[in-house]
Amino acid sequence: MAKSSNLREFQEAILQKLKEATSSGAAESSSRLGVIVGEYRLLINLTAVTEVLPVPTMQPVPLTQPWFLGVANVRGNLYNITDLQQFIGKPSLPKTIHSRILLLNSPNTTQAALVVTSLVGLRNIEAMKVRQKADANRGLLDLFIKQVYEDENQQTWEELNIEALVQHQDFIQPTI
Repeated sequence: MAKSSNLREFQEAILQKLKEATSSGAAESSSRLGVIVGEYRLLINLTAVTEVLPVPTMQPVPLTQPWFLGVANVRGNLYNITDLQQFIGKPSLPKTIHSRILLLNSPNTTQAALVVTSLVGLRNIEAMKVRQKADANRGLLDLFIKQVYEDENQQTWEELNIEALVQHQDFIQPTI
């Protein structure tokens, strides 16, 4: 029982940070939301996410790309759900109890959400070393990486540019 209580407290603390970051238009925070998407460790600016939730039931939409998982009703609002890993050209993410959706906060799109493998928590980019982007050709993912960091454990973290993602033509129009 203690484990579920700790997980709940952890998620509530992250949600509180997200709310604070979204409501304050002040200086940009050095905290980023750390998520795992398949083999990638990604960082997302807190102001780009309004909420993190378990993956809800989704209604498939015919004649759309496989990465467009469908729409989900989140408290009376329909959200377009995208499998981020599949969108960048990798195999579909298996949905587990650790999978989450990130409800995006963008002036360029409304009610869009991304499925991620798991939520890691908050990461401070000021405590990380800035690294150069690799020249590896990873397809679409390279278009959406803002900056690359290395943490104290020599793990690579890539900051995802949500605005670039939601403005990409394929993301905007997922039809076949």
